[in-house]
Amino acid sequence: MRTPNAPARAAGILFIVASATAIAGGSLLLPITDSQFLATGGNRAQLASGALLEIALALSVAAIAAMLWPVLRRVSEPVAALYVATRTLEGALIAAGTLAALVMTSLAGSHAPPATGDALLSGRDWAVRIGTLVVFGASAVMLNALLLRGRLVPPWLGWWGLIGGGLLVLRGALETFGMTLPAAVQAVLAAPIGLEEMVFAVWLLVKGLREPGHVGSRAEANVTAAV
Repeated sequence: MRTPNAPARAAGILFIVASATAIAGGSLLLPITDSQFLATGGNRAQLASGALLEIALALSVAAIAAMLWPVLRRVSEPVAALYVATRTLEGALIAAGTLAALVMTSLAGSHAPPATGDALLSGRDWAVRIGTLVVFGASAVMLNALLLRGRLVPPWLGWWGLIGGGLLVLRGALETFGMTLPAAVQAVLAAPIGLEEMVFAVWLLVKGLREPGHVGSRAEANVTAAV
């Protein structure tokens, strides 16, 4: 038996919105990374649109957790609450990065000291890296552990998300501690969870979620216990 489809479909739509706004928003805000941006400025309409899309991203990731909370809490309320808190933190960090971009936009053409731009970009980079790599990856691990524990999705989909989230946490940790990874390695570590989220979004839209059941194997129990 599956759960009512309205919350699942809403979460599926939000997953797609989050992915789309992450790509579009970040692309529109790329001009602020130019070393001459504070002196020359940029297209304010483009930059404002990018900031609005990133705010939509921040709201979407928090809303996803809210949509999934009613069913996830029936599997494990403490882990589900931690998942909600983690996605909320992710949204807050994304919003902090967007705020730095907006300050940069406000200073454009003011000939502010280069050190000001460097500080803002560094703050944005830290917020976005930790939020969209470490925190998001950790939330994916928690979500998919709950999905496996409650038998809410097929095992192949839950394990895909669990491993993909772990790989993203690994990338985030390595980059946070100063390791420069080749672009190919970055893609290999990030692609699995990116693809899994889109498959999961479609699954939510088409199939919804099963009613939470009992843990069917010791392996699944160990996964949730580890979280």
